[in-house]
Amino acid sequence: MKKKQTDVDVIMPKLVQGEKAWFVEYCCFCPRTNKLEKFRVYKGFKKLKTEKEKIHFGNEIIKVFSKQLLSGWRPWDHTVYLYRDEIQYKSVTNSFGNKKNNSSHLRKYLSDFLIETKRRVSKKSYETYQGKTRLFCQWLEENGYKDLRVFEIQNAVVKKYFNYLIDTRKLDKVTVDKYCQNINQLFKFFVKQKLIDKNPVFDIVLPPKRKDMAARPMADDDMKVFLNYVAIKDEQFLLACLMQFFLCCRPGNELRLLKIQDIDFYAGVVHITQEDGKTGTRKITMPSALIELCNNYKLSDYPRAYYVFSINGKPGMKELSRNFFYRKFIKYRNELGLPLIYKFYSFKHTGAGKLLESGATLSEIMSHLGHTSLESTCAYVKRHFGQKSEKVLNFRPEVLNGIIKF
Repeated sequence: MKKKQTDVDVIMPKLVQGEKAWFVEYCCFCPRTNKLEKFRVYKGFKKLKTEKEKIHFGNEIIKVFSKQLLSGWRPWDHTVYLYRDEIQYKSVTNSFGNKKNNSSHLRKYLSDFLIETKRRVSKKSYETYQGKTRLFCQWLEENGYKDLRVFEIQNAVVKKYFNYLIDTRKLDKVTVDKYCQNINQLFKFFVKQKLIDKNPVFDIVLPPKRKDMAARPMADDDMKVFLNYVAIKDEQFLLACLMQFFLCCRPGNELRLLKIQDIDFYAGVVHITQEDGKTGTRKITMPSALIELCNNYKLSDYPRAYYVFSINGKPGMKELSRNFFYRKFIKYRNELGLPLIYKFYSFKHTGAGKLLESGATLSEIMSHLGHTSLESTCAYVKRHFGQKSEKVLNFRPEVLNGIIKF
């Protein structure tokens, strides 16, 4: 039942001498719960010894809270927050410090969510959460919702945001779905913190699939052409391509930030660290062919702290830029005139496909790819390689005999 205009909005503070403690009590109507909520202030009374001191102290508290309540303040409002702003861009944070005073609590609670998220996910995943949360905050602030309290962000506002992602930013179905998952996690956090009673992320209509630009596995002939070309042009990049192929790791951090010390040449294992791995710490078995390749490059002769891939085409102390492998691949692909659907990530998909063809089980492929569930691996295999059937492969209907020469 909604609150009527004639209903009481505030019951002013009063001093109460309870059985066990003194306190100041007041009530306010809360639009989130649609009820008159009771609030009590106990702090400070225990230190006072005499009844006179407690009465005087209580009256001072009553004056302060009465003034605030009459001015429109409510206990769920925070006039000034001192918090670490995880929404602000790093360049701005570095210039002005990362402690922010802000009269709006929106950024405060979005930052609380990001701080909690940072504790439980990898650095790469956190950056994804931060980017999507930052865009949501920016949209709210630019569209007149800056002063909304968290519980006032209803389903209608959330739907407007997703319409913006679809209609203005022209994001694809898969990308919008990822934003939906991110914002859903944000409001689940708010429910857990009891800031809201219901998650407003529901009935989100995703756009149709537009153009599939995901990297495809490479055909054998195209892969041979590419690798033979790169072997002449760039030996370090050849090693990067083959490591991506054999390890099926993620090129952004797992391959780019790989160090000599992460490779156990004797056990034949590559260690992906908690910081660099998308799914946390894991060990990737090295095929014998990759061990031989590393021996040919004499990687074990370099200092253990060196990055496997660095400047000047050899291991070194300086890490490569985030898009280094991507730009290199595009350059050589275009020089060879290969299909645009091939990307550096194609080597991972190609390696996974060859592993599947070799007879590896889905469980083995899941472990090698670093997936967290068998369902993810099944979806991955279906998307990139389809579902092969011996009956389909051997399909030669007799009705075509004499019409088509097989």
